[in-house]
Formats: sequence, C-alpha cells, structure tokens
Amino acid sequence: MATVRKSRRGEILQCFTEMVAERGYDEVSVRDVAEALGISKGTILHHFRSKESLLEELHGDYMRRRLAEAHEFLAGFEDPVDQLQLIVYQLMISQRDDRAATVAFAREIVRFAGEDSMSDVRAMRAEYSALVTEIIRRGTEQGSFADVDPSLTALQLFGMCNWSWTWFEPAGAWSAGQIADEFCRTLIDGISRQAPPTELRGEVLAQAVVDAMKAHAADELSAPAGG
Repeated sequence: MATVRKSRRGEILQCFTEMVAERGYDEVSVRDVAEALGISKGTILHHFRSKESLLEELHGDYMRRRLAEAHEFLAGFEDPVDQLQLIVYQLMISQRDDRAATVAFAREIVRFAGEDSMSDVRAMRAEYSALVTEIIRRGTEQGSFADVDPSLTALQLFGMCNWSWTWFEPAGAWSAGQIADEFCRTLIDGISRQAPPTELRGEVLAQAVVDAMKAHAADELSAPAGG
C-alpha cells in the first residue's frame, strides 16, 4: 500500500512540476493538476495541504537531490579545479536530465525565497552555496586559482549556469555537455593562477555527475511516502 501512495503522490508532484515549468506558478491551479491526472482535488489535498505545499515540496526535493549528488561526486575528486567543473556540469546536466524540476525551481525561487515555509529550502541553498565557495577558497589557498573573492566568484558561476534555462534547449544547437565544456573553459581560464590544463577531463567529470544523479533519482523513488 505504501508503494501505491508513493506512486500517486509522485505523480501529483511530477504533474505540478511540469506545469509550473511550462506556465509559471501563478498559472497553475490544483484543479489543473487534478484534471490532468483524472483525479479529484480532494485526492491532491489528501497528499498535499495546498498548492503552496506542492511548491515547497518541489523546491525541497530539488535541493536535496542536488546536495546529495554534489556530496557524492565531489568525494571522488580532490583537485579544486576538477571540483569546480563538476559543479558546472551538475548545474547544466540537471537542465537536461531533470529539466522540469530545474526550470520550475529557477522560475519561482526568487519570488518565494522569503516565505516562512521555505526556510528549509533556504538552508539547503545556503549549504550548496557554501560548498561551492569552499571549493574556490581552497583553490585560491592552494595556488590553483588567482586571488579572487570566493563568494563573488561562486555567484558568478551560479549566474552563468542557473539562468541558462531561459535560452538552453535540450534538442538545440548546443548540448548540455558542450555548454558545460565551454563554461568550464571560460571559468577556469579566467581564474587560474597558472595556464589551465589543455584537457579539462570533461567526459570523465560529466559521467561522475550523471552517475550521481541516477543514484539519487533512484533513492527518491524508493523513499517512503510522506505527508
């Protein structure tokens, strides 16, 4: 029975996520989701207290996945140059392999970041930002990176990657991997204290990210039902 509840809850959240990615939060109602799934509004409200609760879970699940993935793939690489690139690959590959959630998250995160219900999400975003800032700080201390401001450089990386959903098309002229390759080269060229390596090991790093994403997507599917 728990598997059935998880399946229905997951279907509701996935449908809501896809609609928010396509239309934006304001243009999606609980009725829209119910009609798309052929269920009653009451069924949705049995699993989620409100439309706001759906958004809260969307954002929370998204950040939990990204953090779990990051901790996993960063553990396999010690060099800050590799680690910073891994973050870039994660942020771009998620726009291909977890696209609806990535776009839905990016569309609404600024508007709802101050809501009381989003306190856990804000904490996870702060944890993720601190993770990236620490990679850059270590890189500057070890001499891999120039004497840059780690926090400002992290914001530069996020701005470069997180808003690319507004123009990136998975079936477009540039693949997620090609864009990540170019972003990494531009970023590493710009902050390296010495000449950057000729080869940035993009294929190896991208595969580490993909493996982590697959592992934690499976973890989420097998999690017990809640709410």
